[in-house]
Amino acid sequence: MKSKERTRRILHVDLDPFLVSVERSLDATLRGRPVIVGALPDGSGVVAAASAEARALGVRAGQAIATARRACPDGVFRPGDLETYARYSEDVTAILQAASRRVERPSADEAYVDLTPEGSDGPSPVGAAEAIKDDIQRRLGLDASLGLASSRVAARVASSWARPRGLLIVLPGYESSFLARQPVRFLPDLPPHLEAALEKAGLTTLGDVAAAEPSALEALVGTPAAQRLQQASRGEAEEPVALTAPPAAIQEEAVLRDRRTDRAGLEAILDGLATRACRRLRPFGLGAGAVTVEVRRPDGPVRRTEALEPGIRDEETARAVVGGLAAAILEPVAGVRGVVVRLSRLHRPRPQSRLFPLPPSLARPG
Repeated sequence: MKSKERTRRILHVDLDPFLVSVERSLDATLRGRPVIVGALPDGSGVVAAASAEARALGVRAGQAIATARRACPDGVFRPGDLETYARYSEDVTAILQAASRRVERPSADEAYVDLTPEGSDGPSPVGAAEAIKDDIQRRLGLDASLGLASSRVAARVASSWARPRGLLIVLPGYESSFLARQPVRFLPDLPPHLEAALEKAGLTTLGDVAAAEPSALEALVGTPAAQRLQQASRGEAEEPVALTAPPAAIQEEAVLRDRRTDRAGLEAILDGLATRACRRLRPFGLGAGAVTVEVRRPDGPVRRTEALEPGIRDEETARAVVGGLAAAILEPVAGVRGVVVRLSRLHRPRPQSRLFPLPPSLARPG
């Protein structure tokens, strides 16, 4: 029988550099060019994020903008927009939570998602990972690299090999051999002084660290660090991805950059929003007791809400309810700036009782 660690399927989503990816999503002409986010070139701020092209020229996060400008005079500098970045980050989280109840976002640049199957009727971990990758890139226009493995460490190392926009899968049973070949610097969050100490002692790969005598490693870096290093280098003894608290409400929205969108186009957008909102309910086993559609115009939003009993969970019903609510408020189409679908009064539906319960003598076994 496989161990519990072998059956786990952890996805690491690498969005680094997230801020640059958002800027490129908003302006496709920035792709392939050195981009520095933090301030305009004549500003006095610091670098918040830099593209691979800028990093290759010596630009680093936390660096003064003036220093970055000298290192990369032909770079494209952006002051940054915290509100836009927050919205994109929330959209990424929504995509991840539609696939799993266990999602952690250590930072805007990355995420861990537990895709371990809970039953036989759900998507495979590989299928779920591919869907996440496609959604992030197609819906949001963000660059994402993904790694799928049985541990956080293996998944994170795999995602680094999947750059710039790939998916690398480490098959169960191959985690140790995959990690053993990786340089020590690939160990996530390894402090520079420990990396230097390990390499000075000739421990240049994770396989070297995993095979080292515990006493020798303890003498080098200390007992607690030695234990953590060996466990991490083998992909062992990790905390599970935390269970995400059920949301109080779910909202999906679309901002219309093309003001010429016709009614059919708006209805298609609303169908997509209803579908995505409903899918986000699925991992939590929740139903929605109310649906709201909001149409945003220059003079303010118009909303329609419908209460539902006992609540909806399936996408077809959600699309039908949203379509009905939107029908009365979409016109005139020319003034629509955005649309929103919100699911609220979220609850766990009670199982429906039989109208004519079977007597015990006729009930089927098991």
